[in-house]
Amino acid sequence: MARKPRVRARSGVYHVLMQGVRHRDIYIDEEDYRTFIEILERLQKSKDGEERYFTVYAYCLLPDHFHLLLKEEADTVSVTMGRIAAAYAHYFNDKYDRDGAIYRARFASEPVENEERWNTVLRYISQSPERMKVWDAEHYPYSSWHEYAGEESELPRICEVPAGYQQLSKEEMVRLLSTPVPRQAACIGPLTDEMRRPKDEQVLVMLYDMTKTTSMIEFLGLTRAEQLKVLADLRKKGASIRQLEKITGIGRGVIQNL
Repeated sequence: MARKPRVRARSGVYHVLMQGVRHRDIYIDEEDYRTFIEILERLQKSKDGEERYFTVYAYCLLPDHFHLLLKEEADTVSVTMGRIAAAYAHYFNDKYDRDGAIYRARFASEPVENEERWNTVLRYISQSPERMKVWDAEHYPYSSWHEYAGEESELPRICEVPAGYQQLSKEEMVRLLSTPVPRQAACIGPLTDEMRRPKDEQVLVMLYDMTKTTSMIEFLGLTRAEQLKVLADLRKKGASIRQLEKITGIGRGVIQNL
């Protein structure tokens, strides 16, 4: 069956998604995430900085796929995605001593033609870590959330944040990014219905962040009501009963009744 032609954006702005082949992870460690972000930073402009090939407005990197909100400049979206994919695949295959494709054959895209859709896609991308049960969206390190919220980060700042957003306070920006995206918005997503469960170490980091504690001894020093509230919230974020029992030592019977 012939593939449908890509829908062109009159605005030149696209929401783009690219996924690892067979749903395999394309980012294994922190260096991989950083390298991909640095590639996005480097490829946006020519070496002398006089020509812009594309503009990144927002991004989110998940273990087996990534989202971009970008605008075509000198290059088309297809050329841009080809350059990004090739640069990162070269790095990834060299680092892990492998060869062959690391992405599905074709990236998914949707045109973003107006301000309302722009806002929806920005929120959808920003909320991806929480929707995929990977991490709390506001504190996920590998997305453009920190750039819009004006927060410090050790990663390069690569996004062109529109002037209208720059005028918002941090509280207003966080409220906007956190506004739920309605199901009928129908943004493109990874080609799987399986929700990714967070790893044990991710659950532990979320637990410490939510309770402002730094060790399990401190967590167990909280009141029982405080402990159970946090465990209930972690279950909503995708943590399993087995994970929470293993990490905290609190019995399965208690956790499963939350």
